[in-house]
Formats: sequence, structure tokens, C-alpha cells
Amino acid sequence: MKAQTYQYLYNDAMQSLKNHKLMSALQSLQGLCTTLGQWTVKDEIDNLVDSYQILLDYMKRGAADPERGRMYKGFVRRAYELADALKREGELMDDESFYTISFRTLLNLKGSNFTLSSLASDNGESHIRNLFDGVWLSGAWTADDETAMTDYMVSDAYPLINKCLLVSAVTLSAMKFFDLAKYRFLLDYSMSDQVELRVRALTGVIFVHICHAERIALYPEIEGRLRLMSEIPNFVREIEMLQMQLFLSMETKRIERNLQTEIIPEMMKRMQNIKIDESTAVEDLQEKFAESELNPEWESDDKKLSEYMHDFVELQQRGADMYMGTFKVLKQRFPFFNVTSNWFWPFTLNHPDMPKEVGNNPFVKLFFHNQNLCDSDKYSFCLMADHMKQMPQADGLVSKMLSSMNETKEDMEAISDQSDFRETLRSYVQGFYRFCNLFVHREQFVNPFQLNLFIADYAPFDRLLTDDDFLLRMANFVFKDKSYDLARTLYHRLPEAMHTVNTLQKEGYSHEQCKDYAEACICYERADVLKPHSSWTLHRLASCWRVQADYQKALKCYDELEQLDHENVETALRQAECLVYLKRYDEALKYLYKVNYLQPDSEDAIRALAWCSLLTRKYEQAEKYYTKLLNQQPTASDYLNAGHTAWLQGKLQEAVMLYRQSQEKNRNAEFLAKDADILKASGLTDDDLAMMADAVES
Repeated sequence: MKAQTYQYLYNDAMQSLKNHKLMSALQSLQGLCTTLGQWTVKDEIDNLVDSYQILLDYMKRGAADPERGRMYKGFVRRAYELADALKREGELMDDESFYTISFRTLLNLKGSNFTLSSLASDNGESHIRNLFDGVWLSGAWTADDETAMTDYMVSDAYPLINKCLLVSAVTLSAMKFFDLAKYRFLLDYSMSDQVELRVRALTGVIFVHICHAERIALYPEIEGRLRLMSEIPNFVREIEMLQMQLFLSMETKRIERNLQTEIIPEMMKRMQNIKIDESTAVEDLQEKFAESELNPEWESDDKKLSEYMHDFVELQQRGADMYMGTFKVLKQRFPFFNVTSNWFWPFTLNHPDMPKEVGNNPFVKLFFHNQNLCDSDKYSFCLMADHMKQMPQADGLVSKMLSSMNETKEDMEAISDQSDFRETLRSYVQGFYRFCNLFVHREQFVNPFQLNLFIADYAPFDRLLTDDDFLLRMANFVFKDKSYDLARTLYHRLPEAMHTVNTLQKEGYSHEQCKDYAEACICYERADVLKPHSSWTLHRLASCWRVQADYQKALKCYDELEQLDHENVETALRQAECLVYLKRYDEALKYLYKVNYLQPDSEDAIRALAWCSLLTRKYEQAEKYYTKLLNQQPTASDYLNAGHTAWLQGKLQEAVMLYRQSQEKNRNAEFLAKDADILKASGLTDDDLAMMADAVES
């Protein structure tokens, strides 16, 4: 059966539930039962309809019933649960679904009567993989299922790796179909003493909550439990760390793009100055790179690399994912990553799918202890290293690279219970992000990273995380991360009492970076009221007015900036620019003369003086300045405007020559059109412009 056969009935039921039309939803579910042949479920829905009808009948008679509201919410909860059960049955009838294929594979392996309890007690070689699949493919847990899973987690007979996998499987299952028992399970282990379990369970709690916030609101016992947990400082603090990591995950694509298009190409250009041979030890590379950065010959270069490297290091220190692009191809290449459980398997060289001798490969040892790599990235390295050894030249190359490395004596297979929470969290969230974006069957799973990741937007966290300082910390965090769209939203949510100069400036800057200049101006003006005469605020405000072509307001800001710094060349240039747009050319010239005096060699000042002289019909003066520009490094526009100046002086032969030089630099068939109004205002006609264009082209 194809998904479309039952999907529309399911959608009708869900829409009715969201619109608080319970009877309509139940009728859609009755039809869905008939379509799927789920007669046992239909009997339960029929009973639910009868019970609801009785409640309505009592209500119509005006009978007092203090339990009516509680009973109604119970009916709604059960309707949702039955809808999930039916949707799962419908999906299992879709022969092309990865969910169905995985479930039938498990049936073939373990028999049609398998239970989670039987999978948990199976000690075969594939025990944990079968249990992982059984859990993420499971429907709503029975009381026996919940007991079996809890017993498994508290048993000393099973290693930590198995328990970590089990928590991840519960997360995947509960994200797809909400199950209160699974959510309770995750809540239980979000307070575990073992860091790895606590990280996975807490992440699971938040992901499931984000996916099913409306459903969870129907269970008041959940809010009660979360309220109690929120009174524990560590719980709230770790939620905040998770929130930061989720915000960082939103920037992964931007980071990947910047690395590929800016940082790495720039680094490669600079690294050409570093001489590296086969004897260069790995630990010497950083020193050599540092030496190259101090090269005096670099002082004249732009500072892009320094800025890129600073951003790169800072993002890495903050926990950003710097390696998504690096490992994308590897994860799409090796069959290892076609297995769901392998994406969540804590790194160990004892993994059943790892080549037995890979731990002896020096290439693996180089990257094994890199804290910036998540577990799935480490598996990628192992697989790549095993593949490299098949290349004849690989062993010698790797051996020479690592000749100076000391053999590590640490136990590489063990998972330490003393792991740092933040690092473990970073690794797990990054690994989860890779699964959601790179797994070949990712469309069969819910992707929480495509949803709103701000935890405080979901009840009851909106009431539990009410500390205004939390909101401010989050706003400052994403602002520093250059997530300006999110930053402006968070700053705007701050209560009025927290709208300081600092927060208003940052909110304004965030709006500006998102090209919402009108809102940016509002924030900057409010900041200016709180702290007048701030050169930074005035500069940003002027820039925003200028972008919006409100040159009068921009000029007012620049005039105030001039009072703060009388000899600032940039301010004088901007004042002149605004005056030119306001057609106050004589005033503009005064500021340009000032710039030329303060900075005689400024091409920007000379160019502006030349153009302003042209506009005020001071052609000889304009010619003097354009001649100066043409003797330096002229642009196509310089030749074009010099041509205008020559033509308006009656020097047609010179004008044609200059126009041709402009066309050589930047060919444009309509090269006179842009300045046609200026030329015609000086006495030229449309015919003159047409003939000049032909003269230049002939």
C-alpha cells in the first residue's frame, strides 16, 4: 500500500484534533481503521466515540460534571495515540519505506513474535544492533516494554556503549511517533551520573519535545516533573549548554561555505610561503605557520587571512562544527554509514564493522584524540585509513608524516565516565546533525534541526526558563556567532528594563546585517537617546539612513560626528557625498577641499572633487583632477567622466579617445545613458549623445 492511500485520512484526523474538533477527528480515524483493516483499533475508537457522546449528552442536559474537562483531555490524548498507532501500521504497509524494510528485516531475523524483552536478553553477536533497531522501530511501549528497557539500563551485564545506543534509539523512535513511556525513559536518564547517558538523554528530551510540543502539553504530569527538575541548577545549566550547541548547529552550513570559499583558499595561498618536506614533524607545522604570519613581507597584504583564522579558531573554541564538509564525501562513500545504528555508536576500535588492524594505523592515531571530531568522524578516519593502506605509496607517506610521534599509551576503546559534559555534548549534537543531513535514508526520520531550536519557545520551558538573564546570554551568544537574524529576535524579546545602550546597539546592528535598515535606525536612535554623541552609534545610524537614501538625516549624523572629530577624513567624505545627493554641490566642494588638504594623496577625495567640479560646471578644475587620476590607476568610470569633461569643454577628439579607453576597461553599449541627464542639462541633445556613441564605436 502506498502512503497516499491512508495519508489523507490521517491528515484529516490530525487537522481536526489541532482545531479542537474531536468528534470529526474520531470519525476520520474510524475511516482510517477500515482502510487499513485495523479492526481491534476500530473497536477501541468506537468505544471512545460512545464515551465521548455520553459526555456530550450529559453536557447538553446541563448536568454538573467537575471531571468533564479532565475526561475531554483524556479523550484527546487517546485519539492522538491511536492516530499514531494507525499511522505506523499504514507506514508498515508501504513496501518502499525504509521503515518497513528495516522492520521486516528484523522480523526475518528474530521471528514475528519477538518482543523488546527478548531482544534485550539475547546475547548474540548482533545483540545490540538488533535491540537498537527493535527500539527505534517500536510502537508505543507496553508496561512490559518499559520495564524491560529500564532493567536493561540498570543491569551491570551490559556495557555503557550498549546503553548509549539504546538511549539514541529511544530518541529516534519518540521523535517519529510520540510515546509518553519513551519520553519518561529519556527524562529518567537526563539526570544520570554517567555523562554519556546524560548527554544523549537530555538531547533526546529536548528533540522529542521540540517535535511534539503540542502533544506534550496534553500531559500535565510532564510539566510537573520538568518543574521539579528545573529546580536542580545543573539541569538548567546543562539545558543552557545544549541550547548554545543547537544554536551553533544552525551555522554549520554557513561555516562550511566560508571554509570552502574563503578560509581554506586563503590559507593555501599563504601556506605556499612555508617550506615543508618529508622530515617536517607534525608538531612543527603550527610553529612554521606562526613564523610565516610574522613575515614582514606580509605587512602590505590585506588582513583577510588573520580575520579568517581568528574566526576559525574562535568558532572552534565555541564548539562550532568545522568539519561537516570535510567528512560529507566519506560518509556517503562507505557502506558503514548505510546502517542506522552506526551513526550513534560511541567510538570504539572494537566496533564489529571496523577492520581488526585499524588501531595500529598511525594515521588513525593522529586523529583519534582530536576533541573536535565527533564519533562518526572518527569512524570515517578509520575507514579512510584502512582504504589508504591498499595504496602502494600510502604506508611510506604516513610513516614519514608521523615519524616524530610518540606511541600513545592511552586506552582508546574505553568510554570514560569522567568525560567533560560540554565536549561530549558537542560531539553528540554534531553527530546527530550529520545523521539528519547525510544519512542515505534521512527522509524517513524527523529532522529536529529544521524546526525552531529555541527551547524557551516551547511550553513548559517558556515558564521554566524565565530568567531574563538567560535570554540575554542567548542573545549575546548568537550575536557573537554572527547569527544576526536570530540575535535580533532575541534582543527584541528582552523586557524594556533590559534595553540598554549595549543591547540596542547590538539589536540595531543585527537588523542592519539582515538589511532591515528601518528597524536598525529605530534601535540606533533609541541607543543615541540613552547615550548621546556615541561615535559608533552615529556612524551606524548614518550608514543606515544613507542606504535608505535619506541623505538629510544621514548628513545630520555626519555633522554631529564632525563635531566629535574635526579632522576625520571619512566623515568629511560622507558629508560631501550626502550634499552631492542633495544637489548642494558648492557645500560639498568645501568638504572635499578639506579632505584634499588633510589627505592630499587620497584617490577617493580627488575622484569626488573631480565629479563635484563636473556637476558644478567647473570644467577646467574637473579636468585638472581627472588628469591626476588618469596618471595613477584609473578606472573605467574615471575615463568615462574625464570624457564627459572633455566633451563639455568642446574637446571632441579627446572625449572620443577617453570614451574608448573607458570601453576597453568595461564594455557597455549604453555607456552614456547613466549620465545622460547631466550631459543634456549642460546643453547636449539626444542626437548629440547618439552621434557620440556611434563615433566611439566606429
